[in-house]
Amino acid sequence: ENSLTGEIPIEVGRMESLETFSVWLNPNMTGTIPYSLYNLTKLQNLLLAFNGFSGTLSTNIGNLRRLNRLQLNDNNFSGTVPSELGLCRDLEFIRLEFNEFRGSVPEQVCSLRDVALVSDDPYIEFFNADCLPDSITSLPRLKCDCCYSCCDGTTKQCRIVD
Repeated sequence: ENSLTGEIPIEVGRMESLETFSVWLNPNMTGTIPYSLYNLTKLQNLLLAFNGFSGTLSTNIGNLRRLNRLQLNDNNFSGTVPSELGLCRDLEFIRLEFNEFRGSVPEQVCSLRDVALVSDDPYIEFFNADCLPDSITSLPRLKCDCCYSCCDGTTKQCRIVD
């Protein structure tokens, strides 16, 4: 936590050699992920947890082919999880819980976890999402057939999936 405020500047997208972009625990950081950030093809870690970010996750997330760690938990992101996230073949760690994502986690993303069964390539080792039935509607916000841990976005409780 370092009390940053405002939005992620679009100029971040000019940092072509950037491998890690981390902004944690800054509830006054708001706005959306700038499209310029999706041009950072060397980016391995996108860590935006515990902030006030909103908007959708762009299909351009698939441009980040070297992405290894994606942490968007505890924000106000919405929309669906794009199937293009499955193009990030090095992705091993995903946290999407405590947002407003809806729909289903695409099979292309779930297939990253299945790679472990047939090869030594990287695979999803940890995946959290809001896939428990929510305590208000009794429905999950996000259907996920490949999550390791499912959470209830209203109670902020998670449990490991069997």
